[in-house]
Amino acid sequence: MANSYIGNPIILDTFTAAIDVASAMGFAVGTPLKINSIEWQTPTTAGHTAVITAGVGGPSVFSETCTTANQSIIKYFHGAWIKNLNIAISGIGSGSIVILLD
Repeated sequence: MANSYIGNPIILDTFTAAIDVASAMGFAVGTPLKINSIEWQTPTTAGHTAVITAGVGGPSVFSETCTTANQSIIKYFHGAWIKNLNIAISGIGSGSIVILLD
């Protein structure tokens, strides 16, 4: 499957390059997005990590480690504006990322 930036939620499952979510959606780099939640769906292996930052090398917005294979992890943001939502090329160990916009 390919990454889907159209509609809500945004579904990401291919991490072969770094992703700036706003620019991938067609907005200018750095455009803030109003986020309801970020879910890491079905990471395959305990010990895999998922890290999403506010900009390249910026502070972590979502940083989780899989403890049980195939168990999803969700973090709620309740409509917070996040600028420069970025996923590094090695940022997601397995599974997919679902970003629900508010």
